[in-house]
Amino acid sequence: MNTLIQLSKHHSRVITEALVVQVQGSAPTAIGRSVALRDDNHVLGTVGGGHMEYSVLNLLRNRDKKNWHARVEFVLGTKDDQCCGGRVAIALVDVQPFFAELYASGAARSYHVDERGYLHLIAGITNNGQRLGDSVALNLLETASVPEFSVHGDYFLLPAPQQQTVWIFGAGHVGRAFTRLAVGLDFQITLYDDRPEWTDPADFPKEVVLTNSCDQSVIKELKCANIVLIMTYSHALDYALLEYFADQPLLYLGVIASESKAARFRHQLIRAARPIPDFLHMPMGLPGIGKKPMEIAVSILAELLQLRHKGVFS
Repeated sequence: MNTLIQLSKHHSRVITEALVVQVQGSAPTAIGRSVALRDDNHVLGTVGGGHMEYSVLNLLRNRDKKNWHARVEFVLGTKDDQCCGGRVAIALVDVQPFFAELYASGAARSYHVDERGYLHLIAGITNNGQRLGDSVALNLLETASVPEFSVHGDYFLLPAPQQQTVWIFGAGHVGRAFTRLAVGLDFQITLYDDRPEWTDPADFPKEVVLTNSCDQSVIKELKCANIVLIMTYSHALDYALLEYFADQPLLYLGVIASESKAARFRHQLIRAARPIPDFLHMPMGLPGIGKKPMEIAVSILAELLQLRHKGVFS
């Protein structure tokens, strides 16, 4: 194993971790899910909740040589007060303090498996791109697309979650509600609106990038997003944006619209000999959830998450 090539200078609290490495059958978790415990008893993440997580946290909190196994396995039956029916294997990891930055959202981690089957965190990439640790482990990590063991089983690789870039046009009530809901769900959000009074940074989560423009000439100079949501204050502007983005290689193009507005916009596209792409959702969002701004935002986010889990955004 290579010598550590770069270590963080920031020594924060020691972390112990329980990491899901195998799932069979029905289970409320997935490979790569993790719960970590700082030495101030603060909990980061989840392995799925219920009795399984309660047991794992007790192991982390009461760590000693007798109960610190390489992994623990759970059969999710009525005996353990969980009737999912699946099986879950969870590795217990003792983490060195200088790797604490790798537990921030958006970071990636690489673990080495020793001859006894224990996992050791030896490398990772922070959410701002800093590379820490073993060079071989880092190279393997950069080629991984999903949480998994390496080909020879001597590393477990946990890449950062894939993020979709979302451009929202319109900082009105629905746009504001959507940004509050979507933060923390692996979306990179940029919000466009040419009304300065509607783009006060204090009104939005700090992760949201605000742009005081809806000018297409500015947009054309940027690398296009995966997902575009159109919900401006102007139907004319909505249509102009729709016409432009219908030609772009998007995964999802959503327009906030009534059924009559949607029909009118489709007819306009046809008359203008513009394409009506398969990725157009107009009206966007799942139906039947409600018309209040927060309800509409929930319906849009629910549709995006549903498509993500179907693999449409992969």
